[in-house]
Amino acid sequence: MNDQTALITGASSGIGFELARCFARDDYRVVLVARHLDELKEAARLLHQEFGGVDIVLLPFDLSRPETPEQIYEETNKRGLQIDALVNDAGFGETGYFTDTDIGTELNMIQVNAASLVHLTKLYLRDMVERNYGRILQLGSIASFSPSPCQAVYAATKAFVLSFTEAIQHELKQQKSAVTMTILCPPPTDTNFFHVAHAEHTRAASHAVSAREVAEGGYDDMMEGEARSLPTVSAKFNFFSSLVLPDSMLATLMNTQLQSARR
Repeated sequence: MNDQTALITGASSGIGFELARCFARDDYRVVLVARHLDELKEAARLLHQEFGGVDIVLLPFDLSRPETPEQIYEETNKRGLQIDALVNDAGFGETGYFTDTDIGTELNMIQVNAASLVHLTKLYLRDMVERNYGRILQLGSIASFSPSPCQAVYAATKAFVLSFTEAIQHELKQQKSAVTMTILCPPPTDTNFFHVAHAEHTRAASHAVSAREVAEGGYDDMMEGEARSLPTVSAKFNFFSSLVLPDSMLATLMNTQLQSARR
């Protein structure tokens, strides 16, 4: 029996749930974090149904609130939980011209996608470095690699996550730490993301890959200590395109993906 614990944010559905499933399959205790308790309970029910006696802790917290990362950290400490693997999956997007989108939504997006990720990483990474053991998986995107018109703030948060993660990876090497950090950069994925982002009818949504395929690829790469996970052929294509194409062309290609699939 594995005595390790994984904490996954955004764990009630999509990639986060599928990552929790990977940990549960490998006998980790899983700490599931998401906003809605009813959705967390359903996720736990599905995990128990598939994996029997897996140990599950439910933490209903809203990461759009700046104080939430400290509250999560305090709660896990209070319960005596040592977090051996941290997955910062929580995030959402918004689609539309920047002049038309809602600033409140975008500021919440920055808080969830970037600020809370930094805060949770700060809190748990210190403990991992002190123990000289631990794994962290950060959720990036293919949007991390190029400008994305009509998803300007979302893509910027993912570019931030990429830059932040790569810098910390270098610091960990300088510190000669055994702790690893991996960034998962999936292509458009079949989750609730497109509904929340009002992008259900875009070309990207119509070609979305499965959340399970993305999660299993990311999980395997994290366990191998890889710096970057590009879990599908399309993710690899987008990454290598970003190395050879100018930003103006990449922006055009990204914008094309957000056009209606009904045209």
